[in-house]
Amino acid sequence: MDFSSGASLDRTTVGTAVVSMLLASLVWWRRLGRLTKQRRTVGQIYALSEEAFRARSAAEILSQLAGKLRESAGLEAVTIFVAESGSEQLEVVAGKAVDAKAAQRCHDSAEAVLTPNSLSLPMLSQGAGSGVLQCTAHQGVHPPADEMAALRHLANQVGIALQLLEQRQLRDQLLRSEKLGAVGQLISSIATELQPPLQRISAAARGPALSEVAGDANQALDTLERLISFGRPDQARVRPVELNELVRNLAAFRAQPWRLQLVAADVNLAPGELTVLGSSGQLEQAVLSVLVHAEQSLQHASTKNIIVTTTQVESQAVLSVEFSAASSAWNEDTESGAWSLGVARGIIESHGGELRRDPASDGTRFEIELPLTESAARPSARRVRQQSKPLTLLLVHPDTNVLRPVVEALGRLEHRAIPVLTAAEALEYASRLKFDAVLAAAQLPDLAWSEFAEKARAHAAHVGLIATASDTAQPGALTLHLPVDELELERILTGLDETA
Repeated sequence: MDFSSGASLDRTTVGTAVVSMLLASLVWWRRLGRLTKQRRTVGQIYALSEEAFRARSAAEILSQLAGKLRESAGLEAVTIFVAESGSEQLEVVAGKAVDAKAAQRCHDSAEAVLTPNSLSLPMLSQGAGSGVLQCTAHQGVHPPADEMAALRHLANQVGIALQLLEQRQLRDQLLRSEKLGAVGQLISSIATELQPPLQRISAAARGPALSEVAGDANQALDTLERLISFGRPDQARVRPVELNELVRNLAAFRAQPWRLQLVAADVNLAPGELTVLGSSGQLEQAVLSVLVHAEQSLQHASTKNIIVTTTQVESQAVLSVEFSAASSAWNEDTESGAWSLGVARGIIESHGGELRRDPASDGTRFEIELPLTESAARPSARRVRQQSKPLTLLLVHPDTNVLRPVVEALGRLEHRAIPVLTAAEALEYASRLKFDAVLAAAQLPDLAWSEFAEKARAHAAHVGLIATASDTAQPGALTLHLPVDELELERILTGLDETA
C-alpha cells in the first residue's frame, strides 16, 4: 500500500495548525501587551489624580499634569479653565488656551467634548461644574474607554484640588487679618499702659526724684513682663513675687465687675509678706482664672459672696477662694471650668505648687498652695515640669469652635496644632507635612473614622480619636476627650514624645 500521499497530507495539516497557533499566540501576545500598557496608563492617571492635591498652586498642578500625561497618555499640552465668579464664562488659570470654544461647550454641557486635536473634560464637584481640563495632541486624541474614565476622574480631582487651594488662600487671608487685628490691639494696649509711666519718667528726670523714676520704670517693666509671660511663657522673668500684693491688685482690678454683679467680696490678707518665686504675669493669670470662674458660678445664686484669704502654713503660702454658690453651679467637668482650671493648675504646678478643691466645702472652696521663697530654694520642695520637645498635631473636626480650646491648650503647652474641617483636607495635609499625631472626630462629613484612620496611618505614626461623651470608643486608639482637660492632654503629649 502507498501511504506517501496521506503522509504528505498529514504534514500539511500539522504545519497549518502550527502556523495558526503561532499566529493566534502572536495576536494574543500583542493584545495582552496593549492591555498591560493600557492598565499601566490608567493606573498612572489615577495616581496623578492624588498628586494634584499636593500642589500649592494651579501652575504647579499644570506642571505635574503636563509631564506625567505626556509620558503616560501621549498628550502634548494641558490647559486649566475655571468658571468666573458669578458667570458661566471660562478663564485660563494655567496653560495656554488652544480650543477655547470646545472648552466652553464642555462646560456648558457638563460633558466631555472630543475634537480632532483636543479633549475637553468638565471638572465636576457635587454635580456642579467648576471648570474644564483640556488636553491636546498633535496626532489627535483618541483615548480608550478605560483611559477616558480615568481622565474624567482626573479632571474632577483637579477641580476639587483648585477649590481646596482657594479655601486655603481665603483662610490664610483671614488668619493674616486676625493676626493683624490682634497685633493692632496688642500695640494699642502696650501704648496705653506704657505711656503714663514713661511720661512720668520723662518729667521726673528733670528733677531730683530718682526714686519715683525707678518706680515708674519698674511699672513699665512689669507691663512688658506680663506681655512676655502670656506670649512666651519660657521667657518670662522669674523673680520674687509678693502674693498679698498680687491678690490686692487683682481684687482692685475686679472691684467694678463685682459691684455690677452685686457680689460682696471679702479679702483677708495674711500679716506681713508672703513672697514666692515665679513669674508675676503667670501667677496673676492663674489666680484671675479662679476668681473669674467663682464670679460666674454666682450668676444664679441668691447670695453672692466671695471670700479671698491668704495664710502661711509652715513653709507654704496658701491662697483660698471661697464662694456661696451650690456645688452644682461650679462643675469642673464643664468645658469652661475644665479648661480654665486646667490652665491655672498647669501654671501653679510649674511653680512647684498645687491647686486643689477642698472636698469639705462641697465644691465651693479652692486652695492654691505655693512654696515660700526659702523653701523654693530647695530642689526637693519644688516639682519642676519637664519640658518636652514641641509636637505638631493635625486636628480634624467639622466645627472649628470645638477645636479652639484644644488649639489654645496646645499653644500654652508650647506645641503646635493645625485644625481642618474634613477628612480629605486632613489627608492632603498629612501627605505633605510631618505630624506627630492625627486626631479626628468620630463623625466626619466625608469619611467614616475607621476609613480615615486607615488612610492616615500611611502618613502619621499615631492616629487617634477626638471623642465626646456620646461617641463610641475605638479599642486601642489614642483618645482625647472633650471638653479638653489640660492634664489629660499633657499626658497624651508626654506619651507621644516618649514614643517619637
